[in-house]
Amino acid sequence: MVSNQAIRDIFALLYAYGGIILFPLVVVEGPVVTIIAGFLASLGVLSPIPTYLTIVAADLTGDFLYYSLGRWWLKSVLTRLTSIFKVSMKTIEKLEGVLKRNEGKVLFFAKLSHVLGMPIMLAAGHAKIPLSDYLWFNFLATLPKSLIFLLVGYLLGSTITNYNKFVNLTILGVFILALLMFGISYFSNKITKKYFNNNH
Repeated sequence: MVSNQAIRDIFALLYAYGGIILFPLVVVEGPVVTIIAGFLASLGVLSPIPTYLTIVAADLTGDFLYYSLGRWWLKSVLTRLTSIFKVSMKTIEKLEGVLKRNEGKVLFFAKLSHVLGMPIMLAAGHAKIPLSDYLWFNFLATLPKSLIFLLVGYLLGSTITNYNKFVNLTILGVFILALLMFGISYFSNKITKKYFNNNH
């Protein structure tokens, strides 16, 4: 959960430094930064297309870092990290079997899921899923996910700058996008859990 102070700090950094600071911020806190970036894009502070491309690249970089933790770090180090992330090695080892049997589907839906995404990314590295496959399926899921978060921020910004003219349409758009994101995340969680339960 990102605090209000952290949100204000992210907003200030992006407003002051623009695209220069966007990449590392997305790696650390993707969804929140993406919404704020969309908001600033609606104000003309950031350019929408380069911002979107940067967000996708940064999000995949974050995914690669999780994969690396699972695959190349020493097991003792990984064990300590998993305790920090509140994911047990037992859970990761169980997820490995699911990944090996349903690699593409599990990676795709896990990426859309806010609950199961990180442990499955760690498990993918630990299971030595081919990096090219891992990045490909995450890329396919990142494209719509990042776009939706960016559009939510953009429409929120449009509401403020064009309150009288577009408020009703913008609120409807934000509601639809938020509902879509919630639905995608909800069903992604269910689908990913189904693969896990069916294989254990």
